Amino acid sequence: MFLKRIGLLLVGLGIGLASVEIIARILWVAPWHERLIEEQQESEKFEYKRNRFNLRDKEYNYPTPTGAKRILMLGDSFTFGQGVPENHNVFPEIIERALRDAPPPNAPEGVEIMNAGLPGSLTEQWLEVWDGLADVFDPDLVVVVFFLRDGTPNASVPEFFDRIRDEVAVANRQSRRYQYSYVYRLIRDLEDRKKVASMYTDRFRAAYHGAPHQTKEWQRARANLIRLQNEARARGIPTALVIFPVLVELNDPYPFQGVVDTIQQFADENGFPTYDLLPDFMGQFAPNLWVSPFDQHPNAEAHKLVAEQLEPFVRKLIATTAERENDIRP
Repeated sequence: MFLKRIGLLLVGLGIGLASVEIIARILWVAPWHERLIEEQQESEKFEYKRNRFNLRDKEYNYPTPTGAKRILMLGDSFTFGQGVPENHNVFPEIIERALRDAPPPNAPEGVEIMNAGLPGSLTEQWLEVWDGLADVFDPDLVVVVFFLRDGTPNASVPEFFDRIRDEVAVANRQSRRYQYSYVYRLIRDLEDRKKVASMYTDRFRAAYHGAPHQTKEWQRARANLIRLQNEARARGIPTALVIFPVLVELNDPYPFQGVVDTIQQFADENGFPTYDLLPDFMGQFAPNLWVSPFDQHPNAEAHKLVAEQLEPFVRKLIATTAERENDIRP
């Protein structure tokens, strides 16, 4: 009788474990870091409208129309508006519309903003854009939108996660439990998620505050921004900096506050008029600002928020350039 009960108990336990495994197989989906890469690659397939410079913007008349002012807005995929299909929903164009509908007194014909954001770019590529457009577009103001990733050696988020994904994938391929048990997969994927998030944060911080070999890109970015500022200043054109935070954990303590402070300190020391977008995003639920649950590029609502906050900053800068123009610009 005792053995029969033990047998029934073991059978019941086996059925229970099998049921849990079946449920786990139903619930399991590919790890989030793999879906993030795939979704961001999908957003790159949108047919964005571009001009003759292969930038995401309309065609402009050359030279600048009388009574108008021009802004060259440099940046990466956040400025470009990756994942937002319509140009009119991207913050450079939203700001341009606002300045056209209510033009500054010194720009009665409005302000034209060239969206020169390049997906997957770093400051080296921004200099190339500046070199190609400085004479043709002839801006009155340069605005550099600096996403925190732009001072790291990773040209894109997928590039960063490719490396981590490979590390995780190798470990999982070598695990027989991961290959055959979906219950184990669910547990392991949760642990991997924490590991990847920790690695992401640590590598970001190291790119700004680490050893010399880790901060090479940040040092290069500093030099490139100063070169851009000097070349623009020689033409009588001011250069401003916008700090765009990583859209995660937008509460105190913000995990990348130290990085934001480092960029702000650089800007202050070198005389860049600066706008920090982090306070405008703080307190928000970050996933509501993303293109998708697995693509942290800002969505249309986030672009609208950015435009609303930056428009007064840009308007003030345009007024400043007008005051300086007669004395400095050739």
